[in-house]
Amino acid sequence: MRLFNLTRWPTPSVFLLAGGTAATFAFVTVNLFSQAMASLAFLRRFGWTAIQHGALWQVGELILWGSLALACWLVFKICERVLEDRYFDWAHRRDRDG
Repeated sequence: MRLFNLTRWPTPSVFLLAGGTAATFAFVTVNLFSQAMASLAFLRRFGWTAIQHGALWQVGELILWGSLALACWLVFKICERVLEDRYFDWAHRRDRDG
């Protein structure tokens, strides 16, 4: 599981992973919001007919997009924590030495 041990990754790689997951989170969240609003409008307008024509499939897609957004957020927060720990270690070393 060395791949998932971010404390062994170089700092620029952790920073790039954090940026990539933040950008993906932003894209997925906007997509999730627009898709949810469209699905609600579709259900309100057509009711049972909407369910027969795939509204439940769309709910499954919303759950999938929501799970992806959550995963991106968690990876971002893990990267943030690793970078904070590295910064504080550096700052304490610098205070101790100088």
